[in-house]
Amino acid sequence: MLKSFKVRNFRSIQALDLDLSFAEKRAPAGYQDTSNIYFLESHNKSRIVPTLALFGSNASGKSNVLMALRVLIDCVLTGIHGLFHPDKLSNRGMPTTFSVAFAIDGHDYQYDLEYNRQTILKEELILDGKTVYRITPEERCFEGLASASYPAERLNEIYRVECCTPQKDQTVTVLAVIGKRYQGLHDGISSLVSYLAERFVVLNDNSIHLSRGVNTLAAVLATEHDPEPLKSAFEQITSLLGSLDIHISRMSMDRTRVRLEHDRNHTQEYLEAPVEFYNRITSVEKEGENIVLNADSIRSYHQDEDGNEVEFDFTTEESSGTQIVAGLLGIFLAVLKTGGTVLVDELDRSLHPLLLIELVRLFKEKRYNEHNAQLIFTLHNTEILDAGLLRVSEVGIVRKTAQDGTDMVRLSDFKGFNNNVATFRQQYLTGQFAGIPFPYI
Repeated sequence: MLKSFKVRNFRSIQALDLDLSFAEKRAPAGYQDTSNIYFLESHNKSRIVPTLALFGSNASGKSNVLMALRVLIDCVLTGIHGLFHPDKLSNRGMPTTFSVAFAIDGHDYQYDLEYNRQTILKEELILDGKTVYRITPEERCFEGLASASYPAERLNEIYRVECCTPQKDQTVTVLAVIGKRYQGLHDGISSLVSYLAERFVVLNDNSIHLSRGVNTLAAVLATEHDPEPLKSAFEQITSLLGSLDIHISRMSMDRTRVRLEHDRNHTQEYLEAPVEFYNRITSVEKEGENIVLNADSIRSYHQDEDGNEVEFDFTTEESSGTQIVAGLLGIFLAVLKTGGTVLVDELDRSLHPLLLIELVRLFKEKRYNEHNAQLIFTLHNTEILDAGLLRVSEVGIVRKTAQDGTDMVRLSDFKGFNNNVATFRQQYLTGQFAGIPFPYI
C-alpha cells in the first residue's frame, strides 16, 4: 500500500504532500460488518484509504502528481537519465526530491531520492524504522545492507562500478542494482523492487487496449498456476464487462504471435518480423532475450431486433467508452488480485458517470478488494461526489498558484468540515474548497 508521497521541484510542483492515511478520528460504527471498505489496515494497524480522487481545474497540476510517481518508479528501475523535470518558473537550479512510504507484505518502507540532471544527490532506504543504506555527497552508509559475504567494502565497489559513471556521477539507484542483480542479498529490497515493477501501475492515459489488460491479468493468473491464463483472463474481463449493461452478449479473441529472436550474430538487435504484421500488433511482451509481438482479433457480439447474433470488430466498431472500460478492467482485476496500487489520469474520460462509479466500487467493496489494493485517480466529473462512495479522506483538491505552484488538500484537512458525503459536490462546485475554474466568455 502507498502510505504517503512527498514531491519537491517537479514540473508545476514546488512542494506537495500526498497523504493517504484515513484521517477521520473514528471508524464508522459497524464498519467490520458491512460490505464496504472504509480503510485498509496495515500490519501495524495503521489505516490507509483504498481510493483517492483528485479534483481540480484544468492546468492545476493533477496529472503532474501522478506523473511524479511514474517518474520516481522509472528513476528507481532504469536510472535518472532524461527524467529531470524541474519547475521552470521557480526553484531554478534546485534538485528534485521524492520521498515515498509503503506498507508491503508486513513491512514499512520509506525511500528518499534526490537528483538533478547529472547525478543522484541522495538515496536512502529505511525498512521498519532502520536505515538499510544511505548515500549522500558526504557519506556512503551500507551498515544495514552489509553482511559477511558482502561487507561494506564490496558494496562500495558495486556502487562505484554499477551505479556510477566514469565521472563518478551516480545515475543508477542502488535499490535497482541490488533488487535486480543481487536478489538474495536483501529480501526487503527484492520485495520493494518487485512491488514497484509488478504491482504498482501508473496509467497516464485511461485508454488501455484490451489486449494489454488481458496480458496483465494473465500474468497474475499464471503465478496462480492457472492452466490457461490467457483464456481465463479474457473470460474474467468479459464476464465483468457483461455486468455493466453495455449490451454485448459475448466476446471472442484469437491471438497470432510472432517471436522476434535475439540476433546472436549482433548484426542487428532483433531479427525482423513480416512487414505486414506490424500494422496488426496489439501488444508486446518480453520472453527471455526475445520479443513476442501479439496481434489479437477481438470480436464482440450483439443481438439484432430479431434476436439473432451479429458480429462486431471490437476495436473499430465499439464505442471508445466500452473499449476503455474493457482495457481498465484487466488492469484493475490484476491489481485487486495482487494487492497492488493503480493510478489513472482522467479516469472519467469517455465514461458514463455510473460506469465510473462502478469501476471505483471495485476497490471499495470487500467482495472484490480482498488484498488491500488501492486506486488513485484524477477526474473532473463531480457526480461521484453524490454517490455516497467516497469519504473526506478520499477526496483531494489540487490547486495551483503562481507563487506556490501545485499543492493538494483533502477534504479532511478543512477544519470543522461536515462529513456528510451528500454535500461534497455542492460544496465543491460553489468553490468552498477552491480548485475550480472561474470561466467567463
